[in-house]
Order: sequence, then structure tokens, then C-alpha cells
Amino acid sequence: MALWRNIILSLVATISVVGWGRAQQSDYARYANFLNEQDKLNRRMEMGVNVGASFLNTTPSVDVVSLSPKVGVRAALEMSLVWEKKYALQMEVGYQSNKADVELGARKLKLRSNIVEVPLIFSYRGLRPVRLGVGVVLSPIASGRYDAEAERLEFGQLRQTVGYVADVGVRLTQHLLLDARFVGSFGEVANYFEGAEFTSRSWSIGISVGYMF
Repeated sequence: MALWRNIILSLVATISVVGWGRAQQSDYARYANFLNEQDKLNRRMEMGVNVGASFLNTTPSVDVVSLSPKVGVRAALEMSLVWEKKYALQMEVGYQSNKADVELGARKLKLRSNIVEVPLIFSYRGLRPVRLGVGVVLSPIASGRYDAEAERLEFGQLRQTVGYVADVGVRLTQHLLLDARFVGSFGEVANYFEGAEFTSRSWSIGISVGYMF
């Protein structure tokens, strides 16, 4: 009887150890699956920064006022939500600064623009490494100012609050992205320069290099 009792106790102990091991393996498997799912989720999110050159063209509605724009700079933070590896919803917060010479008769002054923009772009990425995007751009700040003698005067808005954007990008490496963009306006805005009141329409183009984390 003692022998059978020892055998039974040994079997019970073995079954307990095996069951505990399987439970541990199940816990480890669940934890590994959780980490894998989190890793997949993280890969669906892209974040980065980009900086480059921009050109803002403004066309007044009157012939007496002319603008000669110059190349400026643009920088932005961006975040993209990617799904199916082909589609993405991209949002940015960017700042653009440009200069231009404004002439009215013999009067020639320097115009400075300050634009804060929030593009929302739907991007198609099925043509690797090329990605195509279209969307809208919100410009809560798009003001122009010029210096006349010792005063800084308001030129008015340079862009409507809501515009549209078209974008083409090329993924150079895992982290580097080359991007070209066109931003347009749906209508005109009111401007003022040295006593002249008029409307104008603007568009901008830019090229930038981005770094994706």
C-alpha cells in the first residue's frame, strides 16, 4: 500500500507541475500576443517633422498694386494614421513665412507674411515609394504686414481660412521623405496698402524634406 500511495502522490505532483507550467506558458503567450498587437498598433502611427522652401504668390485684383514674391521657409509637425498599408489620414501643424516687394506707383515696401496652417490630407500609398495626397487646409492665421517708415501696418489676410491642398511624396529611406505640395484658395480676401483697398487671391507651392520617427 505504501508503494501505491507513493506512486499516486508522485503522479499528482507531476500533473500539478505540468498544469502549472502550461498555465505559465498560457500567460506568457497572452502577454506576447498583447505585445505583438501593441507593436502592430504602433506601426500604424507615423510621426515626424519636415522643413523646406515655400513660394507664396499673391495676385491683387487691381493693376495699380503689384507684388514680387520671394522664396520663404516652412516647417511642420505631422502625424499619420495608416491602415491597410495603402491609406493614411495625415494631419500637420505648420508655420510658413514669406516676403514680397509691394509696389504702388513710386512707393515700394517690404511685405512679410506669417501663416499658421493645419492641413488634413487623405494619402494613398499603394504606389511605393510614391504617395499621393489631397485634402483641405485650415489657416487660422494668414496675415501680412509691411513696414512704412516707423510703423508696421496691416496688409490683411493672404489666404482664406479654408483652402485645399494637393501633395506628392517619395519615401527615400525608412526615415526620410521628399515632399512637394500645392496649396490653393477657394476665393479672394480683402487687402489694404497705402490707402488702396482691393482683393487678392493666393496660392503657394513648396518642397520639403521630412524625417519620420
